[in-house]
Amino acid sequence: MISWRYVVPTLFTVAAMMAGFYSLVMTAAGNYLVAAQMIMLSMLLDGFDGNVARLLKGTTKFGAELDTYVDMTSFGIAPALLVYQAVLNQFGWPGFVLACAIVVSGVMRLSRFRIKDPFRGQRGFQGLPITVNACWLSMFIFVSESGLYQSERLVLHAGPLAAVVWTCTILFLVLQVSNIRYPKPTKALIGFVPCIIVITFLFLKMQLAVAAATGILVSCFIYSFITPLFPKHADLTAILDDVEEEEPEPTLRMP
Repeated sequence: MISWRYVVPTLFTVAAMMAGFYSLVMTAAGNYLVAAQMIMLSMLLDGFDGNVARLLKGTTKFGAELDTYVDMTSFGIAPALLVYQAVLNQFGWPGFVLACAIVVSGVMRLSRFRIKDPFRGQRGFQGLPITVNACWLSMFIFVSESGLYQSERLVLHAGPLAAVVWTCTILFLVLQVSNIRYPKPTKALIGFVPCIIVITFLFLKMQLAVAAATGILVSCFIYSFITPLFPKHADLTAILDDVEEEEPEPTLRMP
């Protein structure tokens, strides 16, 4: 008989997959704002499943594998389709190539993650997590679709902002398949609470939502380019480099 301790976290994982799929549906319907919201909702639910599983002592290998497919759908394919439909299709074949690169980099990142990290990210990441680029892309689309800003400087198909957005996106794709070490920012449940609050703001009044989206974008930039410079990563690197000498924890589910 399957225990409820294993069922409850899996329900969160399935809900995260459904949110990712609904993002694809909304992108196809041209509702890019809701599509971006659904990517972030999927991210919230994806964070819940791991935290709930550890809290209930209900982690499983099945949950860890299922979570990987959610990541690919919600944080690889969904944001790639969203940015292609919203912006990149205006660039012709280079835009299509960049959208494909988002998917391919995500697949490579997740495939390597499954093979090389028996701790499932609980002791840090090798390479930038796929969720960071998903946040970066979806939140820029969200802000541009919010209707609060009517300025040519804030468009994503031309100008200084577009140059920054797509340059950082390309760097993120490289960092995803790099050997640079990153910490897991939401390992403890208390560290996950700010994420819950910020993502909830995305579904409230638009002024609050845009402020929350802006905060997420700043956090993505700092986490990607500043965090690896901290000295504490030396210890993290040593731990993960010696991981083969330790007994793995095969039931951990969160990447």
